Amino acid sequence: MAGHAEQSSGERIIEAAGQLEAVHRELEILESDGGVAVTTRVRQSFAVDLEELWQCCVREDRLARWFAPVTGDLRLGGRFSVQDNATGTVERCAPPGGGQVGEMQLSWEFGRDVSQVVVRCEAAEPYGGESASHGPEAECSSRLTVEHRGLIPWDFWSTYGPGAGGVGWDLALLGLAHHLRTGSTVPAEQTLWVTTAGAEEFIAGSSAAWGRASEAAGTPAEAAAAASGRTTRFYTTPDSEE
Repeated sequence: MAGHAEQSSGERIIEAAGQLEAVHRELEILESDGGVAVTTRVRQSFAVDLEELWQCCVREDRLARWFAPVTGDLRLGGRFSVQDNATGTVERCAPPGGGQVGEMQLSWEFGRDVSQVVVRCEAAEPYGGESASHGPEAECSSRLTVEHRGLIPWDFWSTYGPGAGGVGWDLALLGLAHHLRTGSTVPAEQTLWVTTAGAEEFIAGSSAAWGRASEAAGTPAEAAAAASGRTTRFYTTPDSEE
């Protein structure tokens, strides 16, 4: 599979059934002379309390179990580095005191590209049913929203659409759901699961979902579908150069 993280575990069984359906995806797209200003938003509820979810998002030891190793200082004004990914600065950090919304805003610096990520944790009404992130009848008591804003060059956007980054966020949320459900200590992307047919199916499903979100945001259907297909091939074809 192209572009996956170095495997650090032999684990092949990642339960992904229902995960794509548990995520709500939104896009805001604004074309400009310098490219396409895109806001990507993902949202999922989990059967843990608000403080537990917040700790998963702001503590280095917890992030390493489901997202990636993060070093640096995750306090206001601190600099951080995500292994094999971005660096950045914590621009705002407000813990969820008194059960209120917790929010962290980060600059997201990848090479010369600088974008912004907002992580929001809030209490959610418990609910059950097939869409619950921990399976039927699960009660969800907290909700995570991740918003990624940035300017994307037109040629890159027309080639891959929102799936280039959106698939990555879907994989991250899968890792979080798996961690909270099983207590796993290795992100899904760093296990041998990424070499399985199940992983390819998950990525294809994620890419298709982002294609639908792109169409809903105003992208012509044919262009959205074509970009979705190219994103799937990039993630699943070894040594892809698309």
